[in-house]
Amino acid sequence: MMVQAGRAWLGRGPGPQRYRGPGLLAGLLAGLLAGLLAGLLAGCAGGPGAHPAGAPAQPASKSSAAYERRRQALVRADSARAFDAAIVLTPAEQRANRKLVQLRQRLVAHYDSVNYFPPAHNFFLARRQMYATRLYRLLLALPKGGVHHLHPNAGASPWWLVQRALREPNCYVYWGPRSTQYLQGQMRFFRAGEVPAGFYAAGALNNTVPQFPQKLHHLLTFDARTGRDSADVWRAFEQCFQRMNGFTSYQPVFRDMYAAMFDSLAADGVQHVELRSSLNGSLYDLRHPAGAFPADSIIRYLRQAQQQVRAGREPAFTFRLIYTNLRFRAAAAIRTDLAQAYQLRRRYPGLVAAYDLVAHEDAGHPTDYFRAVWLARDSLAAAYGTDLPLCLHDGESTWRHTANLYDAALLHSRRIGHGFNLSFFPAAEELVRRENICVEVSPLSNQILGYIGDLRLHPAHAWLRHGLQISISSDDPGIFDYVGVTPDYWAITLAWELDLRALKKLSLNGLDYSFLSSAEKKAARAAWQPKWDAFVARLNRE
Repeated sequence: MMVQAGRAWLGRGPGPQRYRGPGLLAGLLAGLLAGLLAGLLAGCAGGPGAHPAGAPAQPASKSSAAYERRRQALVRADSARAFDAAIVLTPAEQRANRKLVQLRQRLVAHYDSVNYFPPAHNFFLARRQMYATRLYRLLLALPKGGVHHLHPNAGASPWWLVQRALREPNCYVYWGPRSTQYLQGQMRFFRAGEVPAGFYAAGALNNTVPQFPQKLHHLLTFDARTGRDSADVWRAFEQCFQRMNGFTSYQPVFRDMYAAMFDSLAADGVQHVELRSSLNGSLYDLRHPAGAFPADSIIRYLRQAQQQVRAGREPAFTFRLIYTNLRFRAAAAIRTDLAQAYQLRRRYPGLVAAYDLVAHEDAGHPTDYFRAVWLARDSLAAAYGTDLPLCLHDGESTWRHTANLYDAALLHSRRIGHGFNLSFFPAAEELVRRENICVEVSPLSNQILGYIGDLRLHPAHAWLRHGLQISISSDDPGIFDYVGVTPDYWAITLAWELDLRALKKLSLNGLDYSFLSSAEKKAARAAWQPKWDAFVARLNRE
């Protein structure tokens, strides 16, 4: 009654006449507080009117039962909203799920007992423990569907690169004094008589420099000594690419590297992969300069690599290309590049799937800088007779001012790469959820590049419960000194308390949110199902 009286009083007359002095205001506030307290008590006892004046309070058991009913209603509402709500486990999967959850809980209990939870710490300090766990060995056998976010220059094993460099007679490594032009460990191929000062044959360095393979590997990868601040890490990140780009773009290495990378992905349970690649003609060999190998040649080499892994390890292995450029470029250059991407899409509609801009997001142009380019896509589609979806690499930032996710959502990006700061923009987050846009999450990349420390606090942990769809990728695993995507799955299974239903949904999302056609997705699911059944059977045998 006091609350109603207060509301009626507040609604009378013009503003200046409403205030009657501190005594009246104090009485009003006291009345409001009394009303709120009465409402809370009534709610705990089963709702308004449950306690008439002078009536005894209901027994605690009835009050507790009503509270429990309301609590369970909240739990059911959250479960119905979760990203994996549509997954229904079979009896065999339910048994396997119980075993998986017990294994995860025992491992977490062990980490609690030693006061050290690996996913909350630097990956390079924790990974030795990861490799030793039974959970990791089990997740190696998990069929992972598809990986949506992989930069191929950093997708191969770094040890594969080192060993190949040592075998190549024309491979040279910069091992000279500090230079403004070259970095120690920078690799490139040269003809005899054209080798710049400071470069030495990789084989000769192996014979003269103690532990040269280990030192070169160290220069191509991160470790625990890499700084944790994202700005400092990005500097080291770009230096790793500078060291390896001249090696991985050498045509014979490029061709074999993709075959080795596809094979390692298939061995890790990945059936489909979507690569961010520029296709800009950077390949060269000792007879042809950069630019001599067109995009058609690159696509031919990738198809050959796919055929090799299909003939060997995984008959159902597929890939797609997301054509990329750098967000540092001028808008006019991106407009020209986008037109070239449309041409390639028309020539290879089953392979060139989408367009993206990559590189350090906080340092590059915002996505809206290219607004006129994005809005010209309808005219490009009409001119080339084909569409080209966007798959924008946005939100890889811890800053609110990096508001690129508004644009990713408004431009109907088919997926969003990283999307790490999406929770800063609730309207964009809701649009992403409502339009069923999948977010490509790379948990270990986000941790290693300094965007998150404790993976339990990763925003994707909440997205799963809010009903946003995500997929799991490894981003640049070669630089992070691992292969495949199992390390990411291990870390999030522990940090996000995943069960079998969640793992099944993540695996299927890798296929369902891919750029495969409807018929290809159906075939991919048919190939995936026996692998999943075998994984469930293995869990039940454990």
